[in-house]
Amino acid sequence: MAGQSLMGMLDGALAWAMALPEGLSQEVAVDVAGRRVRLSHARVEALSRGVLGRVKGLALRSWDSTPTVYDLRLDVRGWKLRVETTPQRVELAGGRYTLWLATPGRVELEESPGASSLLMGALRTGAGKAALQALARRLLPPELAWDGQVLRVEGRLPKDGALAARLFESSSLKMTTAHAPDGLWLSAEAWPGLLDLLQAALAPAPAQGAL
Repeated sequence: MAGQSLMGMLDGALAWAMALPEGLSQEVAVDVAGRRVRLSHARVEALSRGVLGRVKGLALRSWDSTPTVYDLRLDVRGWKLRVETTPQRVELAGGRYTLWLATPGRVELEESPGASSLLMGALRTGAGKAALQALARRLLPPELAWDGQVLRVEGRLPKDGALAARLFESSSLKMTTAHAPDGLWLSAEAWPGLLDLLQAALAPAPAQGAL
């Protein structure tokens, strides 16, 4: 009986995805056997900009999607950074979010008003990630932390919008992710919860100021 219920739920998820309007159907895919869904890189960017835009002291200057990572340029308290990263894990609980971003590629400090030529020279001549990690402990706002391999971003979910805090006050959703050339795969411990999030992610664009 439980197996039939699960298959009915998965079949329903697949039918829902196939029935999406043409513009949205290109932004999502459902892997029934793997119990996971894929969001297009464009949709991931839109959701990420909504989250990162609420981190004080941080501004996202550019976003470029590649087959293996997202190439981001950030302003962090007047310093300009370039980071190649991809989501690794997402947790929504207690009205808050925690996002873990792997940094397998470059993490570089670019020319910045706050960066002296001496510091820039040191970073370019071999200090690399170790020096940046030490700098990050002083530079990053409280919502951000970087251990040299993973960047963690956390904060409160907005009151309104697709990912409103009230939706996760008494429930939680934990997801692992996998970067692919055509999008980001999301796998969750609770499959119905993942579908609820997917529907929110594919909802019409919210008014300015909401996620």
